[in-house]
Amino acid sequence: RIDAPGSAGVHLTGAARAELTDVRIRQPRASGLVVAGRAALTAHGCVVSGAGANGLLVSDGAEALLTDCRIDRSAFSAVHLSGTATGRLTDCLVREGAEHGVHVTDEARAELTDCALGGLGMTGVAVLDRAAATVTGCRIDGAASGLVVGSAAGTRVEHTTVSATAETGVQIAEGGAAALTGVRITGAGAAGVVVDAGADVTVTGGSVEECAGSGIVVWTGAEPSFTDVRIHRPAKNGVFLAEGAGGTFTSLDVTGAGFPALHVGASAEPVFRQCRIRDCAEALGEDAGAMPVLEDCTADGAPLVRPGTDTAPTALPAPSSPGTSSPASASSEDPEADEEHLDDLLAELEELVGLDRVKHDVGSLVQLMRTVRRREEAGLPAPPLSRHLVFAGNAGTGKTTVARLYGRLLKALGLLRRGHLVEVDRTALVGEYVGHTGPKTTAAFTRALGGVLFIDEAYALAPPGGGNDFGLEAVTTLVKLMEDHRDDIVVIAAGYPEEMTRFVNSNPGLSSRFGRTLVFEDYAAPELVSIFEHQAREHRYELTPAAREALTGLFERLPRDEGFGNGRTARQTFQEMTERQAQRVAELGAPTQAELMSLETQDLP
Repeated sequence: RIDAPGSAGVHLTGAARAELTDVRIRQPRASGLVVAGRAALTAHGCVVSGAGANGLLVSDGAEALLTDCRIDRSAFSAVHLSGTATGRLTDCLVREGAEHGVHVTDEARAELTDCALGGLGMTGVAVLDRAAATVTGCRIDGAASGLVVGSAAGTRVEHTTVSATAETGVQIAEGGAAALTGVRITGAGAAGVVVDAGADVTVTGGSVEECAGSGIVVWTGAEPSFTDVRIHRPAKNGVFLAEGAGGTFTSLDVTGAGFPALHVGASAEPVFRQCRIRDCAEALGEDAGAMPVLEDCTADGAPLVRPGTDTAPTALPAPSSPGTSSPASASSEDPEADEEHLDDLLAELEELVGLDRVKHDVGSLVQLMRTVRRREEAGLPAPPLSRHLVFAGNAGTGKTTVARLYGRLLKALGLLRRGHLVEVDRTALVGEYVGHTGPKTTAAFTRALGGVLFIDEAYALAPPGGGNDFGLEAVTTLVKLMEDHRDDIVVIAAGYPEEMTRFVNSNPGLSSRFGRTLVFEDYAAPELVSIFEHQAREHRYELTPAAREALTGLFERLPRDEGFGNGRTARQTFQEMTERQAQRVAELGAPTQAELMSLETQDLP
C-alpha cells in the first residue's frame, strides 16, 4: 500500500519493467501510475484513488496492461495516453474523475474491454489527434459526453452501452473516423449520435433510446452509414440532417419521436432504405430544396412518400361519418400487403400469457363490433355504442400490448382506417404555459386519427384538487375531439385502478364516453414463469426443472407492493439471471452448448 506519496505512486521510465498485484495507491500528489520511455507496466487488482493528476499516465512509447483495476477520483483524466503509447484495460473500473475517463492523444493506442466508466466531469472516452481506440463490451454511465472521436486513425466500438450523459452520447468530430457495432445509447441529455462535417462513420446495429435531443444528428458535409439501428422516443427528431448533409440509412426503426421522425435540411441528399416509422409526431419534415431518397420505407404501416411542395401545417381533418370513406382513400392508407385477418389476431390475443378476463372482454367486444359492422352493411343504423375504453391495472400487466392489438382488430373489422397506436402521457398533452395545451393535445389526437390514442397514466391529467392545472384543459379538449371524431378513433385511458375511477369521475364528459372498463389483474407466479420462459426461448436459454421450481417460489414470495412490476419484473429477472449465468459459465473454461444455454438454480438473484 502506498499512501499520499509526494509525487507519483509508481513511476517507470527508460526500459523498466514492473508487475503490480493488489497494490493500493492512495492520494498521490501527482499521477498514480506513470509509465514513460520504453517502459512496460502490468497491473492486476490494483487501486488508484484520489490522484492529484492522472490515475494512469502512459507516454512516449511505453505500454501498460491493467486487469481488474480501479481508478477513482482523479483530478485530471483518469487514464491519459500520449506519444505512441499503448494502454490495454480489461475489467477495469474508472469513476468520479474531474476530466476524461480515458484520454487518448497523439498517436497512442487504447484497448478497453469489459470496462465500466462513470461519474466523469468530461468525456467517458476521448480519442483525438492521430490516436485510435478499440472499445468492446464497456459501459459508460454519467459523463458529460459518452464517446468523442476526433482522430482519422479509425476507432472501433462494439457492444458498448452509453447512458445518462449530460450532453451528447457519441460524437464523431470533424475529420474523425469510427465504426460502431451494437452500441446502445440511452438517456443522453442532448443528441444520441452526432456526426460532424467530414467524419467517416459506419454504425451497425444498436439503439438510441430516450435522448433529450434528436436520435442522430448529421451536420453539413457528412455522409455516414447507419444500418439496423433502433431509435426510440427521442424528444426531437429521430434523424436530423443539416443543410447539405447526406448518408445512407438502412433498416432504421424510429418510434415515438417528438418531432418529425426524419428531418432533411436544404440540399441534403440522404438515402433511406427499408426504414420503419411508428407513433411519431410526423414521419418526414423537409426544408425547401431537400432531396431525400425514400426506398421501401413505411410510416405507421403505410408507404412513406415525400410530401408535396406545400409544407404548411394542416388543420385537423373534418370528422368522418361511418361508411363515407371511399375505397381509393382506404387503399392509400392501408395497402393490401398490410391486411391482417381477424382470426389470426384473435389467435394472437389468446397466446398472451394470463389475462383471461381481459381476453374474454376483448373477444366479446369484437363480436359486438362485428354485429355493428354487419348492421351498417345491411343499411341499418348502428346502435349507440362507445368504443373508447378504460384499461385499469398495475404496471406491467400488458395494457399497451392489448391496446395495440385492439386497434389492429378494429382495423381488420373495417371499423378503423389504420389501426395504429399512438402512445402518450401527460407530458405529450399538457403545455407549459397558457394557450399551449390545446394545440398540443390536438396534435397528439390528430396523429392517432384512424387508430388508437393510448393515454398512459391518464389520471395525471386530473390531479386531486386540480384547480388551475393545465391537465384539465387537456381533458376538456379531448372530450370535444372524441365527440367530433367519434367514428374515426378509439381512445384508451390507462392507469392504476383506483386512480382511473377518480379520473373518469372527474369530468361528466369522460364518464359518458368511457362506458367500459377492462381490468388487468396482476400475474400469478406460474404466469410470470411463462413470461420468463418466453424471453428465454427468444434468446435460446433453457431453465432446468430445479431452476423452474425455484423461480416459481421466488415469484410467489415477491411482495405485491408499488415496486412490483408484473411482466416487467419477469423480464428484469431474466436479465439478472443471464448476467449471473454468464459469470458462472465464464469460469468453466470450455463450456458446452448445453451449458451456455442452461439457466440453473445458482443463477437466480
